[in-house]
Amino acid sequence: MPDRLSTYWIFNRPVQDMLGLQQQVNKTQEQISTGKRILTPADDPVGAARVLQLNQEVALMDQYERNINLLDARLEQEEGVLGAVEDNIARVRELAVKAGNAGVLTEADRNAIAQEIRERLDELQDLMNSEDGSGEYLFAGFSGQTQPFVKSPGGGYQYQGDEGVRSLQVSRNVNLASSDSGKDVFMDIKADKTSFTAYGNPQNQGNPPGVISSGITVDQEALDNFAPNDAVITFENPLDVDPPEQNFTVRRKSDGRVINGLENVAYQPGSPIQFGGMTVNIVGNPAPGDQFVVETSQKQGVLTTYEKFLFALENYPPGTGFDEVYDETMETTLNNIDNTIENVSQVRARIGARLNTSESVANQHADNKLAAKEIKAEIEDLDFAGAVSRLQMQSFVLQAAQQSFAQTSRLSLFDFIS
Repeated sequence: MPDRLSTYWIFNRPVQDMLGLQQQVNKTQEQISTGKRILTPADDPVGAARVLQLNQEVALMDQYERNINLLDARLEQEEGVLGAVEDNIARVRELAVKAGNAGVLTEADRNAIAQEIRERLDELQDLMNSEDGSGEYLFAGFSGQTQPFVKSPGGGYQYQGDEGVRSLQVSRNVNLASSDSGKDVFMDIKADKTSFTAYGNPQNQGNPPGVISSGITVDQEALDNFAPNDAVITFENPLDVDPPEQNFTVRRKSDGRVINGLENVAYQPGSPIQFGGMTVNIVGNPAPGDQFVVETSQKQGVLTTYEKFLFALENYPPGTGFDEVYDETMETTLNNIDNTIENVSQVRARIGARLNTSESVANQHADNKLAAKEIKAEIEDLDFAGAVSRLQMQSFVLQAAQQSFAQTSRLSLFDFIS
């Protein structure tokens, strides 16, 4: 029985074949236009999976590089600020050396030194409150929006930041600190000898507010014996004494015990208040209930060092019967300044080490990215010469199929019968 010729055999099958050939041509053309061998995962499932993995690795290294750039910018800014801090401290050290030569100083000399110390103190506080490029304070720890170093209305400087140290991940296994706590850099500095700080309670109500001085040590042995106790100076009700007048009591902070009989002492603005080898004074108009705290410590912040230097210069100058106190304060000031310089230098050294590490990690990332891109290119990039040759062959086959179909489609049944 003769075979039957169907419309499908004559028309549909060749059309499907040509469509398949056209798809091959289109795919090769797209590969050439994109330069990629793998256009969809189906083209090479194993290769496509590897390319995806490499893309993820490169994206991760890009993120690490952005972190490194942020880290470097912040650390370089911090290092610059600390360099300015060291310059400031070095100048104050020169002033302390000059002030120590008491025999050759005139009153005008002391006044000039005191004025420059005030200026350097304000400059230093500004540096310690430096902000980064995003407006956050460099030395506030995690509390970047909070000004870290504030002068209390009642006297003394307060650190309002925290001890947090920010860090950025710069590789899978490396996190680098991008900041240093101001408390660590400027406050927790080893004191040459047992020292103390004095400040007013922020809740004080005096108008004008009572302000306590930084004070100085007048008897180191007595202070050593008093420490680690702290003291609170509390202003009492004027009616507690007869006749009524402003008065204060000095108590030990731990148990409230009155110190050295200093109970209901008549207040005289600016007069020395002495106990435990320390002397301070208070000015202003403290209200009943106002409190001033005196804390002993083996550490001393740099701002307090400046204040004590200034206090001695203005209140215990040579020739007033306190030469020994003055000389000891100048010596202690120099030693505390040297301790501060050493502390800041150590922080700068740590910053330098972090920058060196970040540079090394960045170079490693650059090498790894280059290697990943080379492997990725080997997997997915197109062999252009082979692709062009293949396209020519595919185009030739498609054209031949189209010509054959065109000739076949013009034949009738009678052509086949004949």
